[in-house]
Amino acid sequence: MKANWTVIPDLNEIDKFMTLVSEYGVAFEYNDFFDPAVYEDERETERRIEAYLKLDRDRSRDTLHGVFYDMAPLSQDRVIREHSRKLMRQSMDIAGRLGCKGVVFHTGLLAGLNTAGYISGWVNGMSAFLSELATDYADIEIYMENTFETYPSIFNALMDRLKEHKNIGLCLDYAHASLTDTPTDTWMEELAPRIRHMHLNDNDLISDLHLAAGDGNIDYIKYKSLMEKYGLCSDDTDSANDGECHTGMQILLEVNGIEKAKRSLEFMTGL
Repeated sequence: MKANWTVIPDLNEIDKFMTLVSEYGVAFEYNDFFDPAVYEDERETERRIEAYLKLDRDRSRDTLHGVFYDMAPLSQDRVIREHSRKLMRQSMDIAGRLGCKGVVFHTGLLAGLNTAGYISGWVNGMSAFLSELATDYADIEIYMENTFETYPSIFNALMDRLKEHKNIGLCLDYAHASLTDTPTDTWMEELAPRIRHMHLNDNDLISDLHLAAGDGNIDYIKYKSLMEKYGLCSDDTDSANDGECHTGMQILLEVNGIEKAKRSLEFMTGL
């Protein structure tokens, strides 16, 4: 399967990841900077930014995973709310310094709390904050990722409120979607027009294991078929959707370490 593949680099094995850049043309999605052990240490943050900037490679397709541990940008507690928003802005600032195309954020929704009032309040509050973020960082795309949400309509409700911002879209985590009771066909059908980025890995259809692609129970033949059906093939070929492809969309093989990254690339490019 042809695609604009992305991997998670590890500075401890950066020479091996640079080999993947040469062999597969991969981009990077930086996972360093959502870790409090990194972003709370200014010297370590600077060290990592400088190390990535020194690499001889194109960074224009790179992405960055924004902070998510304990983030509550809509908290009713002012201190928690303001600190969460400050750290999300820090993620955007780091992405700007690295020349990243976009930043991925989780929703912050409480898993399993699906009452109408809670969801409506989240859509209203998050759309207002994301509108500010998209305006202040107009040159960087923002991707909202499904995490523990069990159905896709929440995301369409959010995106309906943000239509005027061309730099906001969705990151569909296909592995997360595969763990819900909602069929992956439905996730794809409902969200396809708004998907700008994707996360892929494998699991046992029970837990979010982040296995290498092909090492679990996700049906990747079905995945490939859905990508083609909804015009998300992310390569230079025509799709079943009137020949339209989201050619700029990156697909992150969201696994840690060089061995899982290599196995995932070998598996996916062999489909």
